[in-house]
Amino acid sequence: MVIYCTNPTCRAGVAQPVGRCPTCQTPLPHRLLLAVGDGVAKTLESALPSGTRVADRYIVWKHPVWLDTRPEHPIASVETIPPEVMPYLRLSGLIQHIPRPYDYLHKAASGLDVDVLLLDAAPLALTVPTVATEPMQVQVLPTISQAWAGGTPLRQINWLRQMAVLWPALAEEGVASTLLAPETLRVDHALLRVTRLVSDPQGQPPTLSCLGQRWQAWVPQAQPPLREYLGWLTTALGQGQFPTAAALIAELDQALQTLATGLTVTVEWDADTDQGPARDRNEDACFPQRQAQKQVFLGTGDVGKSMPPLLLVCDGIGGHEQGSVASQTAIQTLTHRLQSFTQQGDFSPNAVAHWLTQALVQVNTDIATRNNDEQRSARARMGTTAVLALVHFPYVSVAHLGDSRAYRISARTAYQITLDDDVASREARLGYALYQEATHMAGGGALVQALGINDSAYLYPTVQHFLLDDPCVLLLCSDGLSDYDRVEALWPYTVAPLVGQSLPLAPTIQTLIHWANQLNGHDNVTVGLMRFLPQGGQVPALPAHALAPALVTASSPGHEPSTPSPGWATASPEPMAPPATQQVLVPSRPGRWPWWAFWAGALPTLLGLAVAGWAYLRWRPQAMALQALPPWPQGLQADALAPLPPATANIAVGSFWQRSAAWDPSQPDPLGLGSTPAAAAEPLPTVPVGSILKVVDQRQIASQGQWVYLQLCATPPNAAPAPPALSAAPPGNLPPGSQPAPRLPGALANPLAQPGRQGWVSAQSLMTNAQPLNPTLPSQRGLCSLP
Repeated sequence: MVIYCTNPTCRAGVAQPVGRCPTCQTPLPHRLLLAVGDGVAKTLESALPSGTRVADRYIVWKHPVWLDTRPEHPIASVETIPPEVMPYLRLSGLIQHIPRPYDYLHKAASGLDVDVLLLDAAPLALTVPTVATEPMQVQVLPTISQAWAGGTPLRQINWLRQMAVLWPALAEEGVASTLLAPETLRVDHALLRVTRLVSDPQGQPPTLSCLGQRWQAWVPQAQPPLREYLGWLTTALGQGQFPTAAALIAELDQALQTLATGLTVTVEWDADTDQGPARDRNEDACFPQRQAQKQVFLGTGDVGKSMPPLLLVCDGIGGHEQGSVASQTAIQTLTHRLQSFTQQGDFSPNAVAHWLTQALVQVNTDIATRNNDEQRSARARMGTTAVLALVHFPYVSVAHLGDSRAYRISARTAYQITLDDDVASREARLGYALYQEATHMAGGGALVQALGINDSAYLYPTVQHFLLDDPCVLLLCSDGLSDYDRVEALWPYTVAPLVGQSLPLAPTIQTLIHWANQLNGHDNVTVGLMRFLPQGGQVPALPAHALAPALVTASSPGHEPSTPSPGWATASPEPMAPPATQQVLVPSRPGRWPWWAFWAGALPTLLGLAVAGWAYLRWRPQAMALQALPPWPQGLQADALAPLPPATANIAVGSFWQRSAAWDPSQPDPLGLGSTPAAAAEPLPTVPVGSILKVVDQRQIASQGQWVYLQLCATPPNAAPAPPALSAAPPGNLPPGSQPAPRLPGALANPLAQPGRQGWVSAQSLMTNAQPLNPTLPSQRGLCSLP
């Protein structure tokens, strides 16, 4: 099999999947996919040996695991979404449990005997060897039946509870049978994952009694403290004593709380933020920031006694100083409200979700009120994304708004557990397009909600609750890191070594920021890590009867427990405003929702969000091309990230540099090659990102500092500048009602510089906007390698 390096100046073919390109050391993101569909396993397992190329982009790793060899290119458009794919799309809010449709290959187009659905974020475990040139290993996670006997009592109940929480959403989409097929249920420590969705029999949907019958097969291998209780529970389920999933969840909640008395966990967290190489200010914010790594040791007796661990990342929106004001406002408001958190008394998942909701309401109100008071509109209206992790034993709650993300990372897996609040995600959840296709649509990355942009009544955060019985690391980050799948490429080398270890977090945070600036560099970058080290102890035996009054209250008027949506333990998204009904995470089936009422209330909001999203897309710079990098650091030491030397340093004549930083497209190119030093007035061609430059000469000029004479050796294939933001020409004497014609910013109105061009730039501009290449390959030197 052959895949190609994503570095545009390299594009070397790699004969086997390895962690980084052996030629230029660029980290390689591997898009591993799971091939599913009716008859796929029987038909294709023998017909597609490893290395088979399909549809001119996919390679069979070892069926059913496939690899996309061109993940940076958009997939072919799927004209009509097949019915069997729709449940995946409508359930995409459950991204922490259910894989996401990546591509659908019709047999007529692929040449295969059956249609194939390729699933991304599937339950696959990745093993990266210590030697970079050795191939990676990929395995499907073990089934719940395979892992059941080795689970602790707390983990066994947690697995069952996740199944119960998934039940209503899957039943609504007609795929509850998925939870009755053990081979489709995989586990990664405490987290339950699904390989594929199984449709319910036509006209005979399964009931909760069927779930109880399925669980009875696991009773003999349940842990002794759990066995009698689980025997009673499965019998009660089979007899219909739990009329709703909410009643079952309430019962399992009590079992979890009882078993958690034997759990202790060490929680460590830290965060930092960086301006990045292409921005003149930092509009991100985080908590904590540049402090000593925080650590607490928690058990049942510590609930509500001290300030809980909080990790918070915000990405300001609005440009200039407004984004910074919004993100800092969010940090200050949330940390201030945290002081009252321990006084509320009720630390159940639902109570914590309500507290987080009200805290986000307050942030939104503070920012929106300032926007209104200062009469800000469109691009001037400030806002911020937010993603946070709050620990309240025995859970950690993750809340988010916008496109700042949270990832759960174990030693062999990394899963995005928050769904971006952007247009692409919305299009996918509504069943209009596959997510991979929607991300490449115009405006696909525009936000549909963020803090401060609109009234709180129309803002819906997502809150999830995960059990702390999970040796993992939470990674929270802004899109300065997560854009272009950088987390997927970096986590095996940076975050995975922290799992289950006592290594400090700060060096890894700095390493991630360093690589984000090198590989992306178009935005501010913020990274937060929170590590959990659980330790089990002696747990009490559960009695063979109900632990909660769910059997009584489930059918009593006004007392039905709310059904949370799935997380490792629970998730309880609620509207941020006080409407009477709880938000439904999973979109309803067509015809069951009063769309006229929805659009009547939401249309003004959507119009406002569309304006804000349009302004955000205009303001936000584009990412740069990949560049060749030095080898991965052997350790995670912070001294490997030494800053660049000052501009007065001696730049060696004959050295090679690669353009690495994006620039404001409305400004002249800082690497424009002038005919003389300080020739700022002349229009200069634009040097594409990723280009290779050679230092031919250097000169120290009085009062102007050091200047270098460069030759442009090579440019990336299909080089093009970042898409420009259109600016309006002066209106002048326009006819009434006409609009000013758009014009391109000056830098982008100039042509691209071609290989062979020579000229002067300041040493400061070179060091700020390029990266030294040492060594360089003959293929990278281009014209500069000619005699």
